Amino acid sequence: MTRNTGVSPTRMARTTGILYVLVVLCGIVGEIVVTNVIDAGDHAATVDTIASHGSVLGLGFVVLLTRLLFLTLLILSLHRLLGQVDGTVAAAMVALGLISVAVSAVALVLQFGGPLLLTGGDYSAQFSAEQLQAQVTFLIDLSAQMDRAAQIFAVWVVLLGVLVHRSGYLPKLLGVLMMVAGVGYVVDFLMFALVPDLDWQITGLAFLAEAVFPFWLLIRGVDLEGWKRCLAQGRGSDQADVLKGHP
Repeated sequence: MTRNTGVSPTRMARTTGILYVLVVLCGIVGEIVVTNVIDAGDHAATVDTIASHGSVLGLGFVVLLTRLLFLTLLILSLHRLLGQVDGTVAAAMVALGLISVAVSAVALVLQFGGPLLLTGGDYSAQFSAEQLQAQVTFLIDLSAQMDRAAQIFAVWVVLLGVLVHRSGYLPKLLGVLMMVAGVGYVVDFLMFALVPDLDWQITGLAFLAEAVFPFWLLIRGVDLEGWKRCLAQGRGSDQADVLKGHP
């Protein structure tokens, strides 16, 4: 359970909000860069673009990898901000969130394996143009599958919503929105896995539900009185546990 470390809860909220915004911005910029290079509907054109603009794709790799770094820091910051609400739920949130980051990192490495095949002389010399195109296409498709698979671990967003809802120092509506967003991500993955022919996503709607949260942290922060009550309740619970263990 989180203890008072001398850091202002308002400062913790602001830091968490900044990290959240950085995650979003890096995700948007990275996706714009990558989609300008990778055309899912034209693999031949994608191979040609990668061969001629590999540095652009490399920029996208750096931006998206930086996003995962910020996401890791965000998850840890959220634990610091909300761990006192329920230590078990907060630990589960961190575990699932970090697993999601790890799966996304592997997907990212696979996605950017294509330029290595096309630009590495030792590799490309061993294959025909058709073989190179097939391998690059396989890496890109496998990366997309793994990236979508990472959405199942978006359960961590649901747990985040539970903690926000129960905190007493953040609006309950924010918690509900975060739970809706997390469920949306998971449903999106299930539709992708179970009904792959259904070309319909709800990730955008889930993201809109989630987008309110970082701006609340930046602008309003936390309710200090609610924070103190939650902290006091946590201490009282710990004292009760001690008394139970020592009759």
